[in-house]
Amino acid sequence: MRNLSFILLLFLVNLAWTQNANLAQNYLDQGEYEKALAVYEQLLEENPKNQKFLLGLVEAHKNLEQLQAAKKALKTYLNRPGNYPNIEVELGYLFDQEQQIDSAKIYYQSALAKVSERPNYAYIVGKAFQNYGLLNYAEETYEIAQSIRPSTNFSIELARIYGEQSKFEKMFNNYVDIIEKNARYFKMLSPRFSDFITKDPNNNANLAFKTVLLQRNQNEPRKLYNEMLSWLFVQQGDLNLAFLQEKAIYARSQTKQLNNIFELGQIAFEQEDYSLAKQIFKEVQAKTNQPVLFYRSARYLLKLLQFNPENSAETINQAYQDFFTAEKISALTHAIYLDWAKFMAKQLQNPVRAINLLDEVISSQIRPSQMASTKLLKGDLLRLEGQFSQALLLYAQVEKLVPNSDEAREAKFKTAQTSYFQGDFDWALTQLDVLKQSVSQRMANDALELALHIRENSYLDSTQTDLKRVAQADLLRSQQRYKSAIDTLKKVLESYKDVAIADEALYRLGLNFESLFNFEAAAEAYNQLVTDYPDSILADNALFTLGLIYRDQLNATEKAKSKFEQIIFNHPDSIYFVEAREIFRTLRGDKIE
Repeated sequence: MRNLSFILLLFLVNLAWTQNANLAQNYLDQGEYEKALAVYEQLLEENPKNQKFLLGLVEAHKNLEQLQAAKKALKTYLNRPGNYPNIEVELGYLFDQEQQIDSAKIYYQSALAKVSERPNYAYIVGKAFQNYGLLNYAEETYEIAQSIRPSTNFSIELARIYGEQSKFEKMFNNYVDIIEKNARYFKMLSPRFSDFITKDPNNNANLAFKTVLLQRNQNEPRKLYNEMLSWLFVQQGDLNLAFLQEKAIYARSQTKQLNNIFELGQIAFEQEDYSLAKQIFKEVQAKTNQPVLFYRSARYLLKLLQFNPENSAETINQAYQDFFTAEKISALTHAIYLDWAKFMAKQLQNPVRAINLLDEVISSQIRPSQMASTKLLKGDLLRLEGQFSQALLLYAQVEKLVPNSDEAREAKFKTAQTSYFQGDFDWALTQLDVLKQSVSQRMANDALELALHIRENSYLDSTQTDLKRVAQADLLRSQQRYKSAIDTLKKVLESYKDVAIADEALYRLGLNFESLFNFEAAAEAYNQLVTDYPDSILADNALFTLGLIYRDQLNATEKAKSKFEQIIFNHPDSIYFVEAREIFRTLRGDKIE
């Protein structure tokens, strides 16, 4: 019974200390230093060994500019039996703040001497130095410990310090030492490398990392070094060099995996390095024994034909036809067949033939998700042909075929969009209100945007004449009938009943002119929107698009800079804010890493 009472008493005491410690910390955080000081004094009196209470007390004294009292508290603690080298660092830093450099060094050196005697002190001492930015002392602390006791591992701490000191070779040597012990650490550590590595291959950190890896690879060739070099070259955009490393990795690998090479091909494709992408995908096709990689590479190689200006549309179509003369429609070739149908509809302007191709897919044996994507595409093509009922039927089939999937949500959105094109705004809103709760952020945003467009432009115009015309223009644009869409939008702007529709019409006018590569007319439409309707929710969209047009199409850098600057100062909440700021700084000539 006595033991139970003692345990209960101890628990209550600890609980009180914890509550008071939290209260004192809260006072510190709130800047109520005198209150914090009073609580810490009481806590330290009750538990004089507790360093957390001591350091809280010292922090309160410092904020109250009571440095002498803070030093006295630390000296009193140091007079206790035992060694407290981290407290010596704290006391030394107080002398540092008073510019008493020699006195500070005495305490710093004393702390280092204790680490030499007992390397176990290294962590708390090094951390204390780091807290005050005394990186040279922190570096010395960890190096002393490791030299005396090699089993003591402070590689991570040292690497961080070397990075802050811009000692990049030392930093990367430490990190690579860690990765050599376990290659899986590279995935964990590479985000830290990104704090120093830039796109500039002549950046000091880039050069240091490359030097460390090349030297080690020369002394003892290892696949691991090739993997890290490949990563470095990808960060720099040197994809050809990354490809050389990936081929070296493949040659040294026993498993002969080509996934990383394939992914590099995808990066090259996305960065529009089509020549290298073609080379990579051909390499994968020639060496892989995995059907999935073979056909995914084949898909990219057929896509790449479209980026060669020497290839006519007929030549590309023939390549698809030749491919499917040799191959059947299957789960593996499904995506390629859909690419062919899209090419047929868009580039050859033959939607009827494209629909026939999709019918062949629908009658084949493929997975439900593939059937859903096929029916979605067929529905889109039927909608472009004005066959709305058939399109809506297909969208409904998709929702039943793969319920609660991304394809089902897309089908529901397309159903709402089709109703919008037809002028059935109430039914469109019913569908969109469901989609606004979608787990897909993109789908939810698209649904919200269209619903907002319908609602905002329905109230003041009871006949919805303007909205119907804009919806008709949107349909025409989706059908690539840009000139007809422009004529329709001009009619809206000539006789609109509700001024709220004007900014919508101007923005769409600009989009259609862009599709016709008439960038001067597009810029005129966007400028009118920004000038006449500066408070429009589309103003930042128009400004950003204007900036890109002036920069990329009209060679008007100063005008471009002005548009991005307007986003920065007038639209800080814009989704384009971060990108606009980066582009503006680049145009201004700032050095951006």
